Amino acid sequence: MDIRFSELKQAMVRQLEHNSVVTNNLANINSNGYKRDVMFSDLLENNNKPKIQNHIETDFSQGDLRQTDNPLDLALSGKGLFTIAKGDELVFTRDGHFTRGSDGLLTTSSGLPVMGKNGLIDLGANPENQGNIKIHMSGEIFIDDEFIDTLEISSFENLSDIEKIGDNLFKAKQGAIESRLEDPGVLQGKIEGSNVTPVYEMIKLIELQRTFETTQKTMRTLDEATAKAANNIGNYR
Repeated sequence: MDIRFSELKQAMVRQLEHNSVVTNNLANINSNGYKRDVMFSDLLENNNKPKIQNHIETDFSQGDLRQTDNPLDLALSGKGLFTIAKGDELVFTRDGHFTRGSDGLLTTSSGLPVMGKNGLIDLGANPENQGNIKIHMSGEIFIDDEFIDTLEISSFENLSDIEKIGDNLFKAKQGAIESRLEDPGVLQGKIEGSNVTPVYEMIKLIELQRTFETTQKTMRTLDEATAKAANNIGNYR
């Protein structure tokens, strides 16, 4: 009976973890470039006893592209991630909603510098020339036909080698194999939306809640049966 209670407890914990993943996906429906998480359960063996362990993977499928006509809004069609400087390390994102900082640098909406092949990308401090910024699909940036730099678009041999660190950013795990994407498919004046499908996530959420309630009822029934057996044990001769 103790083993049964332990299994039910583990099942409820897994369901709560899965619920958190789905609700986080739903909370980021409108986050530019957000990639949904998917939870899987693996059956492992520990001391000859089966044990189920959860792990979360990120779905990097393409989100819908939305036209904005803002010259500093950029989307990637296909593979690749924008390379961002965060302190002394490089991080990555699919969120191409960029802006020009007060110092003229191309930055994310939170103020982190976007990296070019030659370092930080200086667009100049004059905001009047923003309409003259042209960014080619190759990532090359021009202002009034003057070449400025080329966006550093990174790729990874295995996307499971990068992990989320919050604020729609990823970092490379130790040992990750990074490469430069030479033909990135940069689209100016567009933004990639999240790849979350609201209907699917809502259905999944309802399923999880129903399963949790069923497991909870089963545990309550077993608990009542155990209590009844304990109370009646003295009646047997």
